[in-house]
Amino acid sequence: MASKHKTYLKDTVVNASDLIYDFSCSLCKEDTLNTEAKYFCGDCSKYYCDKCLTFHAKVHKDHVVLGRKDVDKWVGQGEALVKCDLHPQTVMELLCEDHDELCCQICVTLNHRSCRSTRLISDLARGIHKMAVFKQLPANVTMVTTNLTQVRDARQKNQNSLKASGKSMLTKVKALRTSLNQLLDELEKRTVKEMNSVLADLDGPLQKDINACTHIHNQLKALLDTIQAQDEDSESTSYIGYRKCQDKMTEANMLLQEISTKPEVTVNFQLDTHAEQFLSDLKTLGNILVYPGNQGQPYQSGMPTTRPVNQIFDKSKVFKLIGNKSFPAKLKTDKENCIIAGITELPGGEIVLVDNTNCKAKVLDSKFKVIAHCDLPQLPQDICHISGQEVAVTVDCRGGNVTQKVLFLTVSADTIKMTRMFTVDHDCFSISHHGGQLYVGSLTALYLYTTAGRLVKKIHEDTSKDTTVNQFAFSTDGRKIFNPASDHNLLVTMDNQGNILATLQDPDFNWPCCVHVSESGHVFVCSYDSHTVVQVDQEGRKKLATLVRKGDGINHPQTVWYSTRTGRLIVGGWQDDILVVELQ
Repeated sequence: MASKHKTYLKDTVVNASDLIYDFSCSLCKEDTLNTEAKYFCGDCSKYYCDKCLTFHAKVHKDHVVLGRKDVDKWVGQGEALVKCDLHPQTVMELLCEDHDELCCQICVTLNHRSCRSTRLISDLARGIHKMAVFKQLPANVTMVTTNLTQVRDARQKNQNSLKASGKSMLTKVKALRTSLNQLLDELEKRTVKEMNSVLADLDGPLQKDINACTHIHNQLKALLDTIQAQDEDSESTSYIGYRKCQDKMTEANMLLQEISTKPEVTVNFQLDTHAEQFLSDLKTLGNILVYPGNQGQPYQSGMPTTRPVNQIFDKSKVFKLIGNKSFPAKLKTDKENCIIAGITELPGGEIVLVDNTNCKAKVLDSKFKVIAHCDLPQLPQDICHISGQEVAVTVDCRGGNVTQKVLFLTVSADTIKMTRMFTVDHDCFSISHHGGQLYVGSLTALYLYTTAGRLVKKIHEDTSKDTTVNQFAFSTDGRKIFNPASDHNLLVTMDNQGNILATLQDPDFNWPCCVHVSESGHVFVCSYDSHTVVQVDQEGRKKLATLVRKGDGINHPQTVWYSTRTGRLIVGGWQDDILVVELQ
């Protein structure tokens, strides 16, 4: 093979040094001659020079031969097939076995000179029509082209569906904008109406005083003018006028004394910035939900995650612990050891937790470092995310006379501060936000509130023991509430009207105190006295796995949170660190 390759390469170099024509005579090329073709026979699919055409005309008198004036019609399908893609004026005659690549003579000279093995296509092609792989080619090509057509049609259908979805989403955005405009218009009307009512109420007494002053003023002036118009001989008339003026001045002084006790009224408009703050915290008017194939569970577009979509939203997935690490949550200014009572996550990935013993809310960045904090007026018990950068915190002081409250905090620019609050007339411990409403738990009952603080109704109550309602959680569709009945060592699953659907008891449920449901519907329960975090099924009927046990780095866990963004479980309890668990 080596000697044959060298001989052919030598001949190739000689031919490559000749003139290169757009079309070379096919018969001359068979004799290793390089002659310009001036004619093309479509029946033969070959090119001819003047000399070779004479021979062709004698043999094939009925063939149609095209001359140079019809050069654009020369190349037939067979001829086009064998033309080199890189050098269209030459024909592919070789296969470089080193690169498994079809080549023409110029390709070999320029790009494959150092290759060890090149073979003639004519040698490789002998008997190809009898080969099974060649006979199967039409069926194989048909199968591939059919698949391509099906995939192309499916993608085009998906593309058209996305375009239709885009129009539908735009319609929803426009409708929401119209609705918001109408709400703002209505708020403006009500505000102006109230303003006019207040101004009218304030204007009435002022106008009454103005009228009284004007009336006495005019009376006094008229009396004085009348007196001064009298002759000196009219003493009786002047005296009567004098007495009437004295009486009217006394009346005027009494009016002045009365008015002087009235403070000057001022009025101003204090903006309610909650709406503006809420809108400024929003990045968009809603979330674009992308449905990954047949997974069913959507995910938000642009959501930074270190987990594949199918892993994050596999509802049936049972997790297992593959590693954990502790991160400090205690500040230098904290006077007490930490008790992490509640954890939540903001859309940007910041973790917000409440430290019960130090009466603080703390913000952690993506590396679990405390970057902001604020003091709270009472002992915080639980926390939930409202929307945007706003969270709500329950504060309670059992046994004292302090009013129980729900505080609203806003996180922005590495700061966290309280923006508003409302009070409740019962113990205030657990809290969750769902469907635009707040659910607040005492230790024995669950209440529904509006976010403005109006009590709607009591959903559930169990006074059989001291703690029958603890840090509860909603299923992703909002139809179920998972409640840890701590003193009964039970996980109680109820519907959103308070009707009990299921109960679950397990040896790893020793005083269960917190339930968390991830965005994909996975249910996690942490238990205080057994030092465990357990995954249960989405019906609340069966334990799937015990993920954290005593000795894994957590002491008396009180709260748990699964970050869908990172696939990590965050656990807080009676210690200065939070435990971050890597799951698989």
